[in-house]
Amino acid sequence: MKRIIFLVLLIAVIILGIVAGPALINYKGYFLVVLESGTFQLSIFGLLVSLMVLFLAGWLTLWTIRKLIRLTSGSQNWLFGLGQRKKQKAFKGGLISLAEGNYLEARRQFKKIEREDFDGINLLAAAEAEAQLNNKPEARTLWDKAARIEKTQVAAHLCILRDLIAENECKQALTYINNLSEKLKSNPAIIRLWARCLSNAQQFSQLKSMLPDWKKALGEEYSYWLLQSSKGEFAEIASKEGAIKLKQYWQSLPRAARKESAQRAAYAQQLIEQGMFEDAQTILVESQKSGPHPDLLPLFRQLKNPQPTAAKKLLESWLKQDDSDVEILSTLGELAFQSGDFVLAEKALSRAIKLANNKRDVLLMARIKEAQKDNLHALELYKQSAL
Repeated sequence: MKRIIFLVLLIAVIILGIVAGPALINYKGYFLVVLESGTFQLSIFGLLVSLMVLFLAGWLTLWTIRKLIRLTSGSQNWLFGLGQRKKQKAFKGGLISLAEGNYLEARRQFKKIEREDFDGINLLAAAEAEAQLNNKPEARTLWDKAARIEKTQVAAHLCILRDLIAENECKQALTYINNLSEKLKSNPAIIRLWARCLSNAQQFSQLKSMLPDWKKALGEEYSYWLLQSSKGEFAEIASKEGAIKLKQYWQSLPRAARKESAQRAAYAQQLIEQGMFEDAQTILVESQKSGPHPDLLPLFRQLKNPQPTAAKKLLESWLKQDDSDVEILSTLGELAFQSGDFVLAEKALSRAIKLANNKRDVLLMARIKEAQKDNLHALELYKQSAL
């Protein structure tokens, strides 16, 4: 837009000069300029030419000053540092070396542009090279610098947290998260690492209390963290206060909480670990009346009831609907094996092996044959599972 205006003005001046120029040249009037050093007489045409020359000189001087300011403020190395092409070359070379695993070369390239403006990406890349070279203090310094740049702020904080978690410094990571702004704390990626830190630090009650607010941010991971936090919480109660207190605590939970499949799976798991197989069977059967659930179905394998009638009945009812479901056949086989019902176990596992030939089922069948003193058949199955 500025160029168009300038071009229009230039054309107007040229036209004005063509039209009015001859008249001004022949005009007899003049301007008398009196200065301390003397007097100067200028014709009208000469005065206009002088003004134009002064304007152009002033404009060129201003343009030159602006260019010098940009050069001096845009880079501290403009006189004796890298040119723009060399900076780009160092940046690209560093990224390529980093991808190739040549971390020393990557470090060398990134050192050249550490103070340059690459929106913090060069700092993150340089920190990765330092981290791979096990120079964690320098990597942390670079991450801190990148965290002060808006575009790389979240990425830098995530790198710091992942590094702390990898070093098993979860308490320090939690302190770091607590010092972040509320906006950063609400970032889904930060929340996922926050949940992991709380779990690793065995702060299960706090994790569980924060999960409702994190449900949207965690997405599909919500059920996993609810299961983990519930397992940890129930295990802590059982170890400190015993199984009776655990059952009382379960009953005290809101009905909606007791309907959560992850909660039920965690409670059933803790009942099994306490040897309360009948109570665990009741929870598992009542929780799956509408069909098998991926969090609950595997727990049938751990039941060691002498007579797990309700569990067998439920599994067999599902097989009546689909007798080729390998997972249910395998689960029924292991449940029957745990209760000593080798006939049912062999029947279910034989069909499961025929359909899928799963190594786990083959090994369990070998154990059944071994328990039945059929050592030759057991040896063949052990060899089959090793293939």
